[in-house]
Amino acid sequence: MIKKYLILFLLAAVAFACNNKSKSKPVSDVDVARAFVRDLLDNKFDEAEQYLLKDETNSQIFDRFKKQYSEKDKATLEKYKNADIIVNEISYITDSVCIFNYSNSYSRSDKTILKVVRPGNEWLIDLKYTFSGNL
Repeated sequence: MIKKYLILFLLAAVAFACNNKSKSKPVSDVDVARAFVRDLLDNKFDEAEQYLLKDETNSQIFDRFKKQYSEKDKATLEKYKNADIIVNEISYITDSVCIFNYSNSYSRSDKTILKVVRPGNEWLIDLKYTFSGNL
């Protein structure tokens, strides 16, 4: 009788462990950039915002982008969701600044450049560079 309960318990534990798909937080510059872009393509702005360098200018740029993106038709949003990230180039300016140049498989000709910075212990996206081009 105890063996039956033990087996059921083990099966339940294994099933729970296999179904637990918690998203691990990226730690490298490229992983943060990819996660940020993937969240944007998937229209998950709340998740993307966690990778944003917190300042007023970045918040304004992000809010403006969010508004423009949400105005796209459903078919286009679905194409973005299904798109793959294409890394065009990665440049290291310093050990705490990375430039991530990418496009996506839906609109390959649209190349975007993100600045990934590490002001402390974590990598964050600085959108000011994307729109101003200044390091």
